[in-house]
Amino acid sequence: MRSAVRSYAAGWIALFAIVLLLQACASVAYLPGQQTIGRLRTIGPNVYLNNKAARDGQMVTVRDHVKTGDSSSAYVYFLAGGFVQFDENTDPFLDIVWDGTECGILILGIRVGQAYHEAGHQCRTVVKSTHGEWTQPERQFDIFNIKVDNEKSVFTLLDGKIDLSKPKYLELKPRQQITVSSARVEEVKTLSDQELNEVTRWRHKFPAPCSSDGTDCAPPSGPATAGQCTD
Repeated sequence: MRSAVRSYAAGWIALFAIVLLLQACASVAYLPGQQTIGRLRTIGPNVYLNNKAARDGQMVTVRDHVKTGDSSSAYVYFLAGGFVQFDENTDPFLDIVWDGTECGILILGIRVGQAYHEAGHQCRTVVKSTHGEWTQPERQFDIFNIKVDNEKSVFTLLDGKIDLSKPKYLELKPRQQITVSSARVEEVKTLSDQELNEVTRWRHKFPAPCSSDGTDCAPPSGPATAGQCTD
């Protein structure tokens, strides 16, 4: 009899633990080992996913190649909130890597083009261009813009904390812009409000679409921000 009671109690304890775990997981967008990164929203006729014409609303998974052509932009809305936007003629890979329960969102291999990132997700951010690498030291909110051409990469930290890790280590502060060639750091400077606005002016050509699930839209007004509607 006692054995049956203990077994019954143990069963309820296990069930209660599972319920708590599910409740905790409900608020976590990424689970260990997950392969899906976010949802793709397209603006313009020339957006490609893995070298095929992209469909608005497609899911983006590990090592997917997003490419934009002339007069086109792409947003990837992360499952945990926030987004990255790619300017026209930009060709990054996206990845998510796991170290146990710790995850990292990687924006890789930008050879040419421009990207704007605004997110406070549960994963750290890593950005790699042909000239340098930037790493978020811990999971936190960040806003940055990176512009890459054949000669250099220009990285602007608008808010949060992301440090240059290659070609040398350098801590960056909000409002700082760093220019990097493949061999060295060319310049570090602090920008005025007007200069910061100029850095992200390209986004005005591509106002944000509706949010990743197509709901909760607001009419566009002023500079493009996440969640505004153009469709």
